[in-house]
Formats: sequence, structure tokens, C-alpha cells
Amino acid sequence: MDRAVSGLQENPMRFILLHSPLTGPAAWTPVAAELARRGVEATVPAIPPLAVLAAPYYDSLARAVAVQALGQGGPFILAVHSAAGGLAPGVVAAMRGQVRGVLYVDAIPPHPGRCWFETAGDGLTASLKARVQDGMIPAWDQWFPPGALEALLPEGPLRERFVGELSPTPLAWFEEPAPRIDLPGDVGWGFLRLSKAYEREAGEARRLGWPTLRRDLHHLAMATHPRETAEAMLALARLLGLRTTA
Repeated sequence: MDRAVSGLQENPMRFILLHSPLTGPAAWTPVAAELARRGVEATVPAIPPLAVLAAPYYDSLARAVAVQALGQGGPFILAVHSAAGGLAPGVVAAMRGQVRGVLYVDAIPPHPGRCWFETAGDGLTASLKARVQDGMIPAWDQWFPPGALEALLPEGPLRERFVGELSPTPLAWFEEPAPRIDLPGDVGWGFLRLSKAYEREAGEARRLGWPTLRRDLHHLAMATHPRETAEAMLALARLLGLRTTA
């Protein structure tokens, strides 16, 4: 029987909370603290800046995450946010069978053979390509109108850390096709929609047969609503038959 849905695994799961390559780990830290308060262990690896990595980026990032996480001891539930969704199949492969479930949290579903631009709308793609300078796309917070980030993250130390982790991203990463990796059948896959902007992705997850939960929050709700986000993630893990506490 599929170990990810059988409920027979011997040890409770540890979460890996993986941020988008376009942002940093700060947004996940409130959820890590909330999980710890509930007796659930979590690790928040830091993806290296893409500007310092060599292509192929997807492979480099998957290896970097695996090196950080494997030292923590598994088994794991991998939670990916936003553009980290495309990294998940590679991370699962690099984790040597230690990942039992993957939760897509307002994240782009797997897109093997397609690049990031092919998952985005034509308007955003055209806007970003028009702003390329010296082979780099501006930092994520500069993609949106003034005040957009401030509306999501209130002023304070967390927003300062979040913004401090942002940096321009190589155009080459956006153009690199995601590797063609089969999704293992012994891993559970689920989707948590935090914002209406990811309704299309939630629908795709449902078509893939994944358990899907919806919360009407916003894209960075991990930072501002850690209790609600953690509760939904734990509920999704239970739907996948994954035990997160002893």
C-alpha cells in the first residue's frame, strides 16, 4: 500500500518549509514557530541566491536544499511556496526517499519541460522581460505597484527581513525548463490555496487528484496568519495520512 496514504509510517514527520527562489526564508519563520508551539518540528532551509549558482538552476537548488535538510533527520513533509513549486520534484528526488508528502502552499504545480515564464500570464511575462537589465530581472517586490507589498506585510522587523532577502534574479532561471522528473507514487501530494490569485493552480491540483484546501487569506499569509496557515497545513497532512506528532 502507498506509504504516504496508508498512515503506517513509524515516525512523525518533520516539515521542510521551502521559500520561493524569488524571495527568502523570512516569510516561513512564523509558521515554523507556530508548528513548534504545537510540538511539530520544522526546518526552514535558505535557498542560495540564484545569481551565485551555476545552471542548471533547478538541479543546483534541489541539491542545496537536500544538503541542508538531510542533516536534520527525517522523514519529511516538504511544503513549497509560490515559485518553489517547480523545485519540489527535484528536491524529492534529491532527498533519497526521505520525503513522504509535498504540500503546495499557494505554489505553482509541477511543470516539467516548461519554464517559469510559461506558467505566468502573458502580461506579467512581457512586463518582466521589458525590465531586464544586464541579464537580471528586478527583485520580486519591484514587480508590483507601490504599496502592494505593504498591504500584505505590515511595517515591522519581519517585513524588513523579508525585503532584505530580496534581490534581482537571472533571466536565465526564468527561461530554464524544469527537469522532467516523474512524481513518485509513494509520496502524497496536496494543495493549499491561500489567495484567490492561485485559484487556477488549485483547480489544476484537483484535476491531478490531489487533496485541496482553500483559505481566503493572501499570498504571504504564512507571515501574517501563521496559526491559520499551520492549521490548514496540518489538516492537509492528515488528509494524506501523514503523522506529524508523536
